[in-house]
Amino acid sequence: MVVAGATGVVGRTLLPLLRRRGHHVTVLVRRVDRLDCPTSVDDVAVADLLDSDGVRRELCRVAPDVVVDLTSGIGRTDLTDGQRRAARSRERASKNLVAAAAAAGATRIIGQSTTAAYRPHGHDVLDEDSPLWTDAPGCWGDAVRAQVAVEEAVLTCSDAEGVALRYGNLYGPGTQYAPGGAIHSRVCGSELPVVCDGVGLTSFTHVEDAAGAVLELLAGGEPGAYNVVDNEPAEATEWLPAYARMAGGPAPVSLTLEQARTQLDWLTVHQLTEQRGATNFRLRETLGWRPKWPSWREGFADLFGQWPG
Repeated sequence: MVVAGATGVVGRTLLPLLRRRGHHVTVLVRRVDRLDCPTSVDDVAVADLLDSDGVRRELCRVAPDVVVDLTSGIGRTDLTDGQRRAARSRERASKNLVAAAAAAGATRIIGQSTTAAYRPHGHDVLDEDSPLWTDAPGCWGDAVRAQVAVEEAVLTCSDAEGVALRYGNLYGPGTQYAPGGAIHSRVCGSELPVVCDGVGLTSFTHVEDAAGAVLELLAGGEPGAYNVVDNEPAEATEWLPAYARMAGGPAPVSLTLEQARTQLDWLTVHQLTEQRGATNFRLRETLGWRPKWPSWREGFADLFGQWPG
């Protein structure tokens, strides 16, 4: 198989798991010096994903049965023009990878996506049939549309089975929630408040569960989209104070919705007040998948060395 994006937080977790399962793994990187775990792979393919001919040439050389794309995904910072352009580049790169995988004879393509792309609706958690927010405002809308285009390329590929794994907020070692990460710094700096009259829900995904879902879907499961999240979507009024306490930071300040709109960027307000969580029912019922970290509570505690297990 070929894994693109192996140097990311999910890829670094996935590679040793693949090795223990006995898979022959080729990583696709733009530069060899980006690979920090050469003992976990069998081969290295070098190509820039924006170079369609180069990617096709390398994948045809390797001839993988499965291609795993962990390069795409949008995060809370995708609001600036520069990061909007980056989202479009990821879209083009992922489409090149899908086309190259099909040309190389791959039978299954697994792509990374996000539950953050769902259109907020009502007060229920959302399943895979819920609409994606392709008409979201501003740069966030551009980022969502780019992500949706990547999903469509994977799911509609006529020459291979396509699987889209929609992760929640990724946390664990090396993520923005780990010590020194962006969320950790914002919370410890009292820069991320709770909105007392907001009802936004966040679904979390530990990087170990993100990688574990890839393992489950390498050969099993029907093509399609799957939410890969824990069992407990949480309001910010619940998870933020708990996270701050475990991280050793100050308790988050509390703002009204009006105050939040004047003091915070649009995306942060949306996430704290309108975003809906996602359900992992499809993945649990069709594959018997169970998250190693069923709740962010245990996962956060482990992240800060407070979980006895």
